[in-house]
Amino acid sequence: MRKYFLLLIFLLPLTAAVYGQKPAAAFTSVSLQPTVAYIKQNGETRRVARLLFNNGKNYAGGQLYISFNGHQKTISLPENKSGAEYDEVALPGPAIKVATQATVTLKTAGQAYTTRCIIEPARQNWTVYVLPHSHVDIGYTNVQAKVLKLHMENIDESINLAQKTQNYPEEARFKWTTEAIWVVDNYLKLSSPEKQASFWDAVKKGWINLDGAYGNINTSLTDSRQLMQMFAESQRLAKQHSIQINTMFQGDVPGASWGLSAQVEQTGIKYFLSGPNASDRIGNLAKWQDKPFYWVAPSGKQKLLFWQCQPYSIGYALKGTKIPNFFSVEDPKPFYTGKPEENFLNPYLFKYLGDLEQKAFPYDMTILTWAMSDNAPIDPELPDAVKAWNEHYESPKLVITSVKQFFGDFEKKYKDQIPSFAGDYTEYWTDGVSSAAKETAKNRNASDMLKQGDAIWAIRNKTAYPVKDFNETWKNLLLFNEHTWGAYNSTDDPEDKKVLSEWAYKQAFALNAEKKSDSLLNTALTPVEVKANAVDVYNTLSWPRTDVVYLSPELSKAGDLVKDDAGKKVVSQRLSTGQLAFVAEAVPQFGKRTYTVNAGAAYKGTAKSTVNQYMLQSGLYTISINKTTGDIQKLVKAGVNFATDTTGLNHYIYMPGDSLESSQSVADVQISVKENGPLVVSLLVKSAAPGANGLSREVRLVNGLDRVEIINILDKKAIRQKESVHFAFPFSIENAQVRYSIPWGIATAEADQLPYANRNWYTMQRWVDVSNAGRGITWSSPDAPLFEIGKITTANLLGGLHFSPYWVTYTPQSSALYSWVMNNLWHTNFRADQEGPTTFRYYLSAHTGGYDSFAANQTGLNVHQQLIASAASAIQAKGPGFKLDATGVYAEVLKPADDGKGTILMLVNSTDADKEVTISSTTGSAIQIWESNLSEEKKASLNNKFTLAGKGIITLRIENK
Repeated sequence: MRKYFLLLIFLLPLTAAVYGQKPAAAFTSVSLQPTVAYIKQNGETRRVARLLFNNGKNYAGGQLYISFNGHQKTISLPENKSGAEYDEVALPGPAIKVATQATVTLKTAGQAYTTRCIIEPARQNWTVYVLPHSHVDIGYTNVQAKVLKLHMENIDESINLAQKTQNYPEEARFKWTTEAIWVVDNYLKLSSPEKQASFWDAVKKGWINLDGAYGNINTSLTDSRQLMQMFAESQRLAKQHSIQINTMFQGDVPGASWGLSAQVEQTGIKYFLSGPNASDRIGNLAKWQDKPFYWVAPSGKQKLLFWQCQPYSIGYALKGTKIPNFFSVEDPKPFYTGKPEENFLNPYLFKYLGDLEQKAFPYDMTILTWAMSDNAPIDPELPDAVKAWNEHYESPKLVITSVKQFFGDFEKKYKDQIPSFAGDYTEYWTDGVSSAAKETAKNRNASDMLKQGDAIWAIRNKTAYPVKDFNETWKNLLLFNEHTWGAYNSTDDPEDKKVLSEWAYKQAFALNAEKKSDSLLNTALTPVEVKANAVDVYNTLSWPRTDVVYLSPELSKAGDLVKDDAGKKVVSQRLSTGQLAFVAEAVPQFGKRTYTVNAGAAYKGTAKSTVNQYMLQSGLYTISINKTTGDIQKLVKAGVNFATDTTGLNHYIYMPGDSLESSQSVADVQISVKENGPLVVSLLVKSAAPGANGLSREVRLVNGLDRVEIINILDKKAIRQKESVHFAFPFSIENAQVRYSIPWGIATAEADQLPYANRNWYTMQRWVDVSNAGRGITWSSPDAPLFEIGKITTANLLGGLHFSPYWVTYTPQSSALYSWVMNNLWHTNFRADQEGPTTFRYYLSAHTGGYDSFAANQTGLNVHQQLIASAASAIQAKGPGFKLDATGVYAEVLKPADDGKGTILMLVNSTDADKEVTISSTTGSAIQIWESNLSEEKKASLNNKFTLAGKGIITLRIENK
């Protein structure tokens, strides 16, 4: 509720004239308000002004004397028993070309009232497209089942209203935008065949309009595959019913991932309408309103037409006092005020268009969304309001529209005049995810697990690929990243039954995704015939890998001695956890190696990792732990210390409220050796920690591996006072540049961000790299996606943070990173507290050369998709049947084709330069390669050698000939 209360405050100056009080007293003065409107009067076009009766109403009528641009006119105003708050004045004479003063004198009840205003020139051909929808919050206003029921009923109501208004003028005929395919997906699953047929008939008639996104998703939180899967259901439906869905409408969410423009050719989504929140934690985003542009992909080869319109709930702000508060109605229904013309866009629209004219807006059309609040019924009076408006005004004309119609009309007329911009529209609302840090980590890891399940299915060349199960799991992953995390009163009344119910429903998306991903991965790994005392080690990535493997006690019960597939002994170590660790060498791309576990002692070989109470060494790294703080005070590689002399790395910061000055850190530090080598060494730092029952931080090195692993486990206390938790990593790298991975690409902080995007915090997909020309660190966390650069810029961020000076407009580059792992700073929607142990893992790889985009992606992918060990199959895996050879190019996705007739490979060129890609058969059989898309269609045949543009992406379909 609070979100809309604030929106009403935001728009109060625009609505006061319409919804002011109705005093019995007559007015005391008059004022003349210019508008951009024109009406037809006696066959001539006349400019309209509004005569406002101040501090009361006009009951007596009177004579109106108008002087404008050399023309005079007298009008008689009749008596009005109810009283008039204003009267429209048609100014005499033709349209003006320069600013001109209008003078109006009202003579009534023996007195004369004179007022003047300046009338600026205004275009006479405005068209305003009005998009009816109900904002889809999956929860927030009510439990999710009730929300779904309402949106399904809206579809039925809309079909009926569209049918009833088919004889209206075309512009006033009702259309409905479902906003989220989640609504459609469930409607079709739960409806009778007759209702399904009626629905598709309405779609093909244009009564029901479908936009492609599954929900209003925080797109910066999704990984690349999720971002593409966001449109999978809509494209499946489009193909099945021979329609085109090439638009997306994102309501409420401020900002979006640059990756959306990169995947245009894959998803078919060419148009993006953003209707963000009016003021709640949106930073400087409002400055992008009504500035449409072609959003150019990182490669420069694709573009997405983007328009951020006015806030999505203008309809509720203007009509909200005349309709029920749908937040408080258990089963809301469409509401008729009986006065559609009075509860509409007048006078808001005149000021809005006037402001656009003052800003030299270059187009004669724009779009407004029309919703009666979050999860609200349709506005059944909209067609009558539009019809009456267009009968009265010559300009602006109104058109009830769809996203597809609006963008089609706009692009057709202005294609050559639309500017093009590139950069990430870094999202604002991702901060709330750390109010559920444990579930966020589960969801991120489940997505990686699901991709590995896909890849292993292809590597093992298994049949009966369970398409439906994979697709449903992707939906769970996406719905956890959907922007609704809880109830509107989640922080005010956290024990309310609906608050608890809505969070349990939301939490289940992450838990189900984890469970289903694990099940599908295990199904992919399960051998038909087990090879005794052996394990298969799978590499799901597109380069050969040497990395550590941790075998469970069950898989390693035969003993501690490990041998490779040539019978050679492999260095191994039984850990304190009961796991058996060894390093698997040269595991091939999209392939596996088989190792045996044998009775006997672990083979030590030449491994020389060492550890003492405060220091670890692995041959590549030397790490020192501060005995007082438990922080990493030295991180040395090749003689270079990457830690600062002041605050150590992995430093715990607890911020009560949003006060940085009150920040606290650990106490009572105890350091012990956990793993003592020779392969794996680690130190365990236990301490008291403010805001928690305790904190453990393990720092681990593996002999010969170019990686430092940190495992932080915070046992959080449930605290409902506002708070934040950070882990600080102030690296020592002078003149550093920060780059980070985003879906389908890389962003350089500041340089690759659009103006007015979020700079207070950032969301990484897999990694952050901090480098200068000679050295750097690639830093990754599979669990904690939020980080800040240079300093903690999330201080002073309590509540809605409306138009706050604390929103950062520029990010100075710095080698200090702050991982923002927990907070409850929001005032609505997100959780009031979190409790219990939560794990935050970090992986650091220092490089003594400059930044390398491909190496950074390799580092991130190696961490997110680690080698997988399972019981060995006695039947040799065939592999996907092909090999990838491409410098600087990596595979984002490897999976069986949904129809079982090939393999899908999604590639990313991580470099700026065009790269040659070679795909060759590994079986001796000829293969056929097609450029494909999300729907896995055969778009164009390709040779086995082709060029992938710098920063480009491509989907391939590969089949045996």
